[in-house]
Amino acid sequence: MRVFQGSFGVVVLLAAASGLRAQDAARAIIEKAVKAHGGMERLSRLRADQVQVKGTLIVDGKETPFVGETMVQFPGQYKTVMQLTTPKGRVTLVQILNGDKALVTIDGQPQPVQAAALAELRETFQLNRAMRLVPLLTERGYELAALDEVRVNDRPALGVRVTARGKRDLRLYFDRELGLLVKSEHTLDAGEGKEVRQEVYYGDFREFEGHKRPTKLSAFRDGKKVMDAEMTDVKYLDKIDETEFTKP
Repeated sequence: MRVFQGSFGVVVLLAAASGLRAQDAARAIIEKAVKAHGGMERLSRLRADQVQVKGTLIVDGKETPFVGETMVQFPGQYKTVMQLTTPKGRVTLVQILNGDKALVTIDGQPQPVQAAALAELRETFQLNRAMRLVPLLTERGYELAALDEVRVNDRPALGVRVTARGKRDLRLYFDRELGLLVKSEHTLDAGEGKEVRQEVYYGDFREFEGHKRPTKLSAFRDGKKVMDAEMTDVKYLDKIDETEFTKP
């Protein structure tokens, strides 16, 4: 019995040591990524930004052009305004997450916020925060683990699994040589107890006020492309007026 207990103790110690190595390897990947995207000092100062985008949504094989604006202010405010050009005319969709409150409007008319839509908003905000990278190193709520190397856009990439209590796991992949974020992966609630796997690929990195960000992205759900988008402008702000997150 003592031999068994001793062996079990060795197994536990080995497992713990392996977990620590995975965490150390993951932190090293994130630290390199922080340097590649602008450095710890510069990225730590980010509090709010406003991003302009344009692109195409793909639904049931049909393309819908859009232009949009996203505003993010930490710790918990997020807003997107999208103007879609449909066969029936232009449609404006607004989505707001303000702490634990959410608001969705279509052409100015409030819409019921379904549980799946609210969960997706929160997951999108969580991904946006994780992509700032610094919180992954400085906040205690995140656990990191290195993943096996993969290939993204035909280049080797190193992965990190990001775990936070009460939130779905994220997987972030960084170009092994450059340290830039090239892919993210997470699951979304599709409603009726179903989940979909969302993958986003990032490219064409450019520098904005000392921050290196991807200006092109392609999103896939369960392997099917759902969006191509291009970032056309970004502004870093000290503060966004609170009214932006309380009205459409």
